[in-house]
Amino acid sequence: TYQDAEQNCFTATPCPNGVGCPAGESCYGIAIPKCVSSAPTAAPTDSGPQPTDSPTLSPKPTFAPVIKTAEPSKAPTPNTLFCGVTYQDAEQNCFTATPCPNGSGCPAGEACFGISIPKCVSAAPTV
Repeated sequence: TYQDAEQNCFTATPCPNGVGCPAGESCYGIAIPKCVSSAPTAAPTDSGPQPTDSPTLSPKPTFAPVIKTAEPSKAPTPNTLFCGVTYQDAEQNCFTATPCPNGSGCPAGEACFGISIPKCVSAAPTV
């Protein structure tokens, strides 16, 4: 039964392809965490920290903790949003098109397009 397969998943005959069960048994898909983890052992595999006979005292902290905030990255974030009449217009003219890094601010008649092709996120070509 399914319950038998679930209760004995570590000792039952595996049938990952749905075949290979002994006569009189069926293959069941058991996906509970107990059956997809390592098999249990007779004794703990890691003894972990052991208790002491008496309490131990830790030294008191000598300094107040200091909370540091992360510095902002000095690397520039390339703009990938450019204005254009169409996507193709914004892509073809990304070096001269109006950038719209906040998704707005395009001239009348133009919209903001996300252009991520390498030519538009690298340095402008030199003449």
